[in-house]
Amino acid sequence: MSSKKALLDSFEIDEVSVGCEPKIHSHHERFDEEACCSIDCINNHTAAIHIETKVGDDYLIGAMLMVMTTLMWSISHIASKAMYSRSPGITGFDTTSIQGYALVPFYYAYAKFKGINLNFFSYDNKVKMLIFLRVLVGSTSNILVYVGLKYVTVGKGILIYSLSPLFCSVTAGYFLKEKITSTSLILTLVSFGGVYMLTLNKPVNELDASMEIVGYIMILLSALLYGVLFVLLRAMNLSKVNMLVSPFYYGVGTMFQTVVILLVQPSQIHFELYDSTNLIFFGFMGSCAIVGQYSMIAANKYGSASKMAPINYTENVFTLLADTILFNYHFITSDICGMAVIVACLVIPVVQKMRGSE
Repeated sequence: MSSKKALLDSFEIDEVSVGCEPKIHSHHERFDEEACCSIDCINNHTAAIHIETKVGDDYLIGAMLMVMTTLMWSISHIASKAMYSRSPGITGFDTTSIQGYALVPFYYAYAKFKGINLNFFSYDNKVKMLIFLRVLVGSTSNILVYVGLKYVTVGKGILIYSLSPLFCSVTAGYFLKEKITSTSLILTLVSFGGVYMLTLNKPVNELDASMEIVGYIMILLSALLYGVLFVLLRAMNLSKVNMLVSPFYYGVGTMFQTVVILLVQPSQIHFELYDSTNLIFFGFMGSCAIVGQYSMIAANKYGSASKMAPINYTENVFTLLADTILFNYHFITSDICGMAVIVACLVIPVVQKMRGSE
């Protein structure tokens, strides 16, 4: 119980820090004056903790940033699948390690230029906990999806990965007290039926079929963790943590994992396969990681976690097209039925939100 209480405490928002009379934050925290409270709150310094912000209301900007994020992830996932097809010896650990090497120097230099403090030990305990969880959850989710994509088609894999908003709505309701409905819970359960249908089109080779199941499980776990990640990013934004802190420490965590893998299981990293073509793929993935991480963090400043996460669905358009055009995958009836179930589970909450806002 004590560990659960500590985790919940890490998500608590200081009433003073988010009100109209903010406390004096240390220089690693960010208070956006444009995101101040409404007129009533400005005139009443004792306003409640729930506030309406200018930034929070600008959903269009957040949506555009999330579309940019999904485009970057699409390029990265398709590039990784192309690299697996070209060099079967390449592993998911190869494809994730490059992201850390791209993120750390870029965001360190950018943070120094902007005068942002990146000293982990100077943060308060709540921020330290959020950073630690963000690194752990984000890097684990990333490794799982890239390892899983080695064994399943990129289109079906990312479609399963798109279930993360359903998981996000559940975890956001628990940790951030955002509204959760019985519909979300039901759709989450129904979506697993769609995932099962996707697994029915098995490869002829028995070993490949077994590894494909492993791939589906990895991507499903990754989707669960990615949903939790959105909640953590939202909690960090509500705690006024500068947006450059998250991608920098995510890169640090990824680099640390790479070092551990090299020490414990060096056969999982294949430097000998890094020829000029694969280095170009790595370059695309590193660039996409830099842009994608920044736009994802920024998007979550413009709306609740449950509103931003569904825009990830647009990635499915790119990856399903890649399956058909680039990788010559032929979908069968069970694939189409499974995709229809998952898409329905993803679209229904979006339609409900749109009808509710009319």
